Amino acid sequence: MTVEEVKQQCLTDCLAFFPHTPNSEQNELIHELVSFTFSEENPGCFILKGYAGTGKTSILGAYIKALKKNKRRTVLMAPTGRAAKVLALRSGELATTIHKRIYFTNAGVDGSTRVDLAPNKAKNVIFIVDEASMIGDFSLQADGSVSRNLLEDVIQYVFSGENCKLIFLGDEGQLPPVGTTESPALSSEYLSNYFSAVHFSIFGLTHVVRQEQESGILENATRIRTAQREQTLPQLDLKQYKDVRPVPGDELVQLIEEAYDRYGSEEVMIVTRSNKRANLYNQHVRNRILYMEEELSGGDLMMAVKNNYFWLDPLSPAGFIANGELLRVHRVKRVETLYNVRFAHLEVSLIDYPEMDRFETIAFMETLSVETPNLSRAFLKDLFFEIEKDFQHEHNKQKRYQQIMKSPYFNALQLKFAYAVTCHKSQGGQWSAVFVDHGYIEEPQLDESFLRWLYTAVTRATEQLYFVNLHELLVEETMNG
Repeated sequence: MTVEEVKQQCLTDCLAFFPHTPNSEQNELIHELVSFTFSEENPGCFILKGYAGTGKTSILGAYIKALKKNKRRTVLMAPTGRAAKVLALRSGELATTIHKRIYFTNAGVDGSTRVDLAPNKAKNVIFIVDEASMIGDFSLQADGSVSRNLLEDVIQYVFSGENCKLIFLGDEGQLPPVGTTESPALSSEYLSNYFSAVHFSIFGLTHVVRQEQESGILENATRIRTAQREQTLPQLDLKQYKDVRPVPGDELVQLIEEAYDRYGSEEVMIVTRSNKRANLYNQHVRNRILYMEEELSGGDLMMAVKNNYFWLDPLSPAGFIANGELLRVHRVKRVETLYNVRFAHLEVSLIDYPEMDRFETIAFMETLSVETPNLSRAFLKDLFFEIEKDFQHEHNKQKRYQQIMKSPYFNALQLKFAYAVTCHKSQGGQWSAVFVDHGYIEEPQLDESFLRWLYTAVTRATEQLYFVNLHELLVEETMNG
């Protein structure tokens, strides 16, 4: 077959695999995606933006199936383990985290873990990156340090392969990466400025499809998007739909209990606007719903809040424990105080990698209660100097440093309870039931960044959405009447 014949076949297959009759916007997108796939313009990057309910996922699934049928390889990636799991379920293909695919770890001369860009040996492969709104052009840590430029690394990695193409998928209504006001991976203007050698195509899906219109979750997400565009406040409908309901404060505990009974604790999430509020919720859930009296217990659901390369084999399915990774504690073996710091010895498993065995690890107890995203640089610096005292006999400074960097205590996991998380931490994941609590908020704070927060929180829910004490200005008039 000629290239043109394969292209036509791919287009026919893509339309056939699409589960509905495409609307004009979807039809145009399918044609553009197939044209991009067979275009001679290299290196080529296609940016597909789409709000919740526009059919972005269905088109992606049809496109991947059509490419597979026509012997074109795809590689699927997402910023987090949970986002990769969601992408794999939706597409029917294997998906990995971006980190797992594009980086490999090395021991630095000082004994620390260095993260380097892996070589891309792929030929004629289309790399598809979902949840691209989360990809930053730098990674700012809570301690103020800056790590690798993820966006630049993705682009460099993909185009170092022979005749490879890149597709970014995302929803620009969501929160941008921490410390930024826009999502650089979804901005053609930004990308063209910084990566002038790359040919960028962009397409935005805006029309919410009819099949989704009986969903109250999507109806309210669309109202928030419309309000963002028109710079007004959304009027949310909390009455018409079975899958959306308001939660008065006095019913909160009962409704969370019911959601746990119905969906299981791994499929329920409470989304807040601050670490402080998430901590309060986590304590309430543990004490009043799960009746956990210990500070940390077997059965606890946790989230890693900092990347950790120490505890897992780089060749394991997860490769490392990523920031945002969900873990289940199976056993708390002991808690000890060492170097003026409290550590828990745990047996844990990774929720999103059920094929992996449980493993033993050490975690900082301090992380459970801090009101920052993770432990401060000052805290880790103090720990470093305390551990250094163990190696006073080693006079070579570099060797001493290497010993500290190999210490399981210095490499302890930073974990928080994962019954309630901030919205940034929930990004890339979806749960059957989501409780959204914006906390105390005054009218001037109901601005563009708040609406992005609200839209991101609302779109984490797939089956049931609960609004806890929603601000009266956001509730449709009929509700207040």
